[in-house]
Amino acid sequence: MLHKSDIDAVSSNYTKSVQDKKGFETLCNFLHANTELVGWRGKNKPNLQNVAGLTALGNKYFTNKFSKVTAKIPKTVPDEMASVILNKFYNYPKISLKKIQTEHQHSMAAENMVGELLERYIDSVLSSHGWVWCCESLVKHVDFIKYEATGYKLLQIKNRDNSENSSSKAIRNGTTIEHWFRTFSKTGRTNWNSFPDTTVKSKLSEDDFIKFVEDYI
Repeated sequence: MLHKSDIDAVSSNYTKSVQDKKGFETLCNFLHANTELVGWRGKNKPNLQNVAGLTALGNKYFTNKFSKVTAKIPKTVPDEMASVILNKFYNYPKISLKKIQTEHQHSMAAENMVGELLERYIDSVLSSHGWVWCCESLVKHVDFIKYEATGYKLLQIKNRDNSENSSSKAIRNGTTIEHWFRTFSKTGRTNWNSFPDTTVKSKLSEDDFIKFVEDYI
């Protein structure tokens, strides 16, 4: 049986925030009731029926939640043929090609950061409104959950409308998982007005997200 006192004891090792403790409690209760949705990268999936399992879950949850996102430059070596094409087809001077390679790597690293920063932004705004960030993929195919009188709302988010493949879409078929994305890939238009929780969507905006990222970095 899951005991609130055990959950509180685990979360108290990481935070004094009542809000963060409540979020962890919601996550634990959800996973306890939906064991088939427990997401766990690696071996030794925790048993949430005991303190050891709750401790393992809490360590992964709070470690990721409080960690700092950094840009990770791709370790792959750039394909020199791309530089040949840039030079011959687009007439970029050879003296600029190394700089372009570096800038391209930086751009890819920046793009890879956006998704997690988006989740952290939503968490920073909506955690006080009942939404819980399921960081570190602790809930399969779900990024945020919210407990309501009628049950749990499950939400999967993506940065762009084309960043989800067909297999990911198929996973949601027959489930209550809602889907939302931030931007339209062909127009660049943002999609904040379509955030599925109508009671809080006015608190989210692109300008606010930009400010969050600037302050975060």
